[in-house]
Amino acid sequence: MLPEVTFRGLAPSPSVVEAVWKKTKRLTDVAPQLGGCHVVIEAESRGQRRHPSFRVVVHLTGGTSATRRGARHATSSNVHVALRDAFDAARRQLETRSKHARGRGHAAELAMIH
Repeated sequence: MLPEVTFRGLAPSPSVVEAVWKKTKRLTDVAPQLGGCHVVIEAESRGQRRHPSFRVVVHLTGGTSATRRGARHATSSNVHVALRDAFDAARRQLETRSKHARGRGHAAELAMIH
């Protein structure tokens, strides 16, 4: 799965795109059923502040429960920190859903046995 990366308010950066690809690969290790990933990286300037903050939003698609997942996002003054935080939140959500799905499957198996 190749992620789609959109930059808003800043120039596209090959190093940021490469970081997104690596982080997306790690997500597919957790949830191989993922069909797509769209990452929006936006520079937000606040007043006369010299350094903008960066907002990263991760939209995941594919799999049986992916359509119910909301977008994960993070904001930081460092784009790489915002990327890390947004992808960590997405990974935690995928792991939680995976654990719940395994739990439901196990409970259903137990009900069929008894």
